[in-house]
Amino acid sequence: MSGRLSLTLLLMLMTSLFSSLGYTSQKPQQSLTIAIGLENYDFKPLFAEFTRKTGIQVKVVEFENNTLKSELLLRASNNALPDGIIVPADYMGLTALNLSEVPDDWLSTHLIEQVKSNIKANGTTLGVPIVFGNHLMLYYNRTLVSQPAKSWQQLRAQQQAQGVEISWNYYEMYWFRAFLGTFGTPLILNGHVNLDTPAMIRALRWYKSLKEENWLDVECNYECTVNRFLAGEVAYTINGSWMFQRFSEHFADKLGVAQLPSLNDAPMRSYFSSHVMAFPNNALSGPKSAELKRLSEFLQSLPVQTNFWSSINALPVDKRALDTLKIQSIAQVEALITTLEYTQPMPNEAQMAFVWEAMLKGLTRHLAGVLDEQQAAHFMQHIVEKSINYEQEKKPGQ
Repeated sequence: MSGRLSLTLLLMLMTSLFSSLGYTSQKPQQSLTIAIGLENYDFKPLFAEFTRKTGIQVKVVEFENNTLKSELLLRASNNALPDGIIVPADYMGLTALNLSEVPDDWLSTHLIEQVKSNIKANGTTLGVPIVFGNHLMLYYNRTLVSQPAKSWQQLRAQQQAQGVEISWNYYEMYWFRAFLGTFGTPLILNGHVNLDTPAMIRALRWYKSLKEENWLDVECNYECTVNRFLAGEVAYTINGSWMFQRFSEHFADKLGVAQLPSLNDAPMRSYFSSHVMAFPNNALSGPKSAELKRLSEFLQSLPVQTNFWSSINALPVDKRALDTLKIQSIAQVEALITTLEYTQPMPNEAQMAFVWEAMLKGLTRHLAGVLDEQQAAHFMQHIVEKSINYEQEKKPGQ
């Protein structure tokens, strides 16, 4: 008996000694692999800071933006997904990624109300918000325009009196949706696609009238619109918050930022979106859940959120950090934040991929004179329902 007792005491002494030397029985912290879009925000310096603070290594896998979605879907089919992804919130609708549901206690209690509405897909929270924005606004050249037009009527009057021009990516549906937003009615209503509506008919009619007036170059694509604005060839351009840094570096204090023009006192309503960290392949039920939670808490922490604007020109999702940014009295930044007033959260449901395609097909047929506005709206609804039904029939067991 005394031999057993001595052995027990010896083991206790050894355990105490190892503990005092920094050895513990806790499992070693695991490294994390995080996939991001190459042209999106540069989070790598933040990951390096996180590693310094926690000892948790972060391996970054970068993809070109136009291949990020397809690469993730390919990795899903090969069971080779990363531990986490930082992506636009609409990626949460990609059911093939098998994203983990995010517990409520993983989310900051200081999230901006707008952001809270943009972190769910099909009613389930599937991402931790990090930054937000990605909305459209009216940029203008102060050397060409002293007071920006607040309405399309004023803009048309300026064009007639001063010859000022405007440009935007006319055939890109994210832009068209801002015009549609003027008339209300969501694209997805109660879980169902909602395109064949009076609002769509009115938007199609208005959009085509802008083309027929011949006061903008509708064939000028995205790169063309950016280059024309930078060259001073147009006084106005409609573009996203992601262009703020480039435009401000080029124009300095000659850059103006304003709300999108209203139509008959009804504001245009651009979508906004968040960038979220999501967890593919049900990662939160796996062995790295604790490390992923620490990274989520780090990215939502007030010091990190407060520095997002100065480090990557992104708007923080923390209300305290955004309020700090507002009181810095930087006119252009204040204007940028103000342009969020009428924005709406972009739906994250998987149906949106079919919605964008259907809207483009209907709009181009309407602009070409093949379909009138009622027929085009009906055609959009038909196409999207057909696409969704086809996709559902392809699923196993259906």
